[in-house]
Amino acid sequence: MRQLNDLIADFWRDYAALVLLGGGLIGVFALIGLFVWAKKSQKPLRPVALAFSMNLALLLNAEGMWVIAVDQLKLPKIFAVLVFAVFEICFLTATSLAAEQYRRTTTYGPDGKIITPGHPGPMLYIAALIAAISGIIVASNAVTGTEKLLRLAVPCVIFLMWWAALTAAGQRVRRGRFAYSPRRMAERWGWLIPDDDPDLVRMAAERQVRRMVVNYHRVSGKRWPQAWWKSRLLKDARTAGEPVVADVVQQLARIQRVMDLLLPGGLQVAAPASAGVATELLTVSSSAEPVAELPVTAPAVPAAPLVQPVRFMQPVAQEETAVVSPVAEPRNGSVGIPVPVPAPRRSVEDLPGGTATVPAVVPAVTAPVPAAPVPTAPVSTAPVLTAPGSTAAVPTAPVIASASVPVPVPPVAIPAAPVSPAPAIPAWASIGTGARPAVSIVGSPWWRLAVDRLSKAVAQEISSEDLPDMTYTRIGELARNLASRNSELGEGVVRAFVNDYVRELNGEYGEVAYPWRDFLPEPATAAPGSAPWLAALEELHAALEEELSQGELPADPYDLAELLAPSAPRLDEDTIRGFIGDYLLALGGQPGSGGSQPWQHLMPRPQSARSASDEEILEVYGGQLEEYLAVNGRITRNRVQSITGIKSRLQADRIKVTLEERAGVPIG
Repeated sequence: MRQLNDLIADFWRDYAALVLLGGGLIGVFALIGLFVWAKKSQKPLRPVALAFSMNLALLLNAEGMWVIAVDQLKLPKIFAVLVFAVFEICFLTATSLAAEQYRRTTTYGPDGKIITPGHPGPMLYIAALIAAISGIIVASNAVTGTEKLLRLAVPCVIFLMWWAALTAAGQRVRRGRFAYSPRRMAERWGWLIPDDDPDLVRMAAERQVRRMVVNYHRVSGKRWPQAWWKSRLLKDARTAGEPVVADVVQQLARIQRVMDLLLPGGLQVAAPASAGVATELLTVSSSAEPVAELPVTAPAVPAAPLVQPVRFMQPVAQEETAVVSPVAEPRNGSVGIPVPVPAPRRSVEDLPGGTATVPAVVPAVTAPVPAAPVPTAPVSTAPVLTAPGSTAAVPTAPVIASASVPVPVPPVAIPAAPVSPAPAIPAWASIGTGARPAVSIVGSPWWRLAVDRLSKAVAQEISSEDLPDMTYTRIGELARNLASRNSELGEGVVRAFVNDYVRELNGEYGEVAYPWRDFLPEPATAAPGSAPWLAALEELHAALEEELSQGELPADPYDLAELLAPSAPRLDEDTIRGFIGDYLLALGGQPGSGGSQPWQHLMPRPQSARSASDEEILEVYGGQLEEYLAVNGRITRNRVQSITGIKSRLQADRIKVTLEERAGVPIG
């Protein structure tokens, strides 16, 4: 290897100038050939030039990483060859993936032009991060300030050139943006005017709507300084467009509607109406056919207060109010009976001289009316006005009387106008406010009522006999069927409840998905001799052995049965007590309830109530203990317990002392 290096060094010393000249000539010819190829193929040289410059810049950056790997990290050159260009490889990979993502999300037209530009995706930011980190690392090893700036600028220039070339046709605005970016904050404070960015235009409109609504409430609430807020509101009102004004009106109406629901009468927002209501003016022709004047007869009832008109009417030039006859005869040739038409009238006190004047306009019914009485709908008592000079006809075809005859009229009471009943649902109830329904709020009374109905429906579908068949597919099918009948909860909530219901019914206690534990059932008792019953018996046996291994036997087996009942939820109380009683009797060497019980294979071997004495233990294990002592020269209490199996520490200490005295080992 050393000879090869020497040969290469000698060759470079002798022929370096020729090698550099040849390389330069090859580069010049390659550039000329590239130019000729681009001229003939009519393809631009910009992508090729960009790729060439990027590769040169990456080589410069890789040279800095090579110096760090060899000189600073002291890596072997063979290993440095493999790892020095790791940042450049990662950068090229990230830019390739970003370019592919941009092309995949770009919409092209039939002619190949870009209609909607795409977005490079997250790899754009990863490539920028790699370029920044590699530049900082290489610049940290530079000697002079100029070299540091050069090392930092090279990867940044590479990234910016690649990004500008990739997104030359634009870049799609992503859905997720920084809420407080410098550009958005400048637009929010009024420092930046949105040109063609739809996001900024929408944001400016929303900001103006919000500002107008807030300033309106400040002005209506007489917030100090009121003149300042009023001037701000006036400025926005001058510059706001029609969509902004419509949004402001809609938002003020929604605020009033919500405040009426939450705090009736607490806040009155005088929101302007979105559409005005036109008032109809009924007019009659001045050349209509006159009718005969009839005397006005009034019933003998006490006077009643005047009924206010329903509509807003324009002022009338005449001072006196017309009194209309309550009965109008049909025209000549019509068949029927007179139809009572209620109309507003004045009392005698308001008329001069106790006389009334029959009006010139008398509404008459033009259609024939059958002789039999039929129910009629209530007629409005609002006065009917006639515009002067109008020739428009009205539906009731009023006619003009030729003269007015003074007729004495006694005090007449005005019949009360029939009032239609209020609708069952108010008008605002049909307008969506975007509020959540109460049944969707977890823990609310309506939500608990829905869960209660769901638990009853599940109880009808699932029983203890169905537990072996409750697989994942069966639970999903049942959840879909129940979700169609409990649509207010949703399929996800119904599925979670069915899972918790099956788990609790099977005796598997765990955390529930929602606060509905009081709606879950108690564990179902397994049938004696069945597979679930035997499995629960095994769990009870394991829990009993663990409990007995922690101390002495309890005095009362009933307390032990009550303590271990939660470990076997599918066993009834009698089974638990019988098993524990037989187990404790078997430990004492006494027969249990007999060999007919199915848990006889779980019973322990009898244990003597009296523990073995020191002499008995030494008689059995003395040889092993003495041999261990002779080999090691000493013996510990733990070793005595491990060999003999006794649990008493005092007894182990006594046996240890006895063994040391026999062997003549000094006691220390």
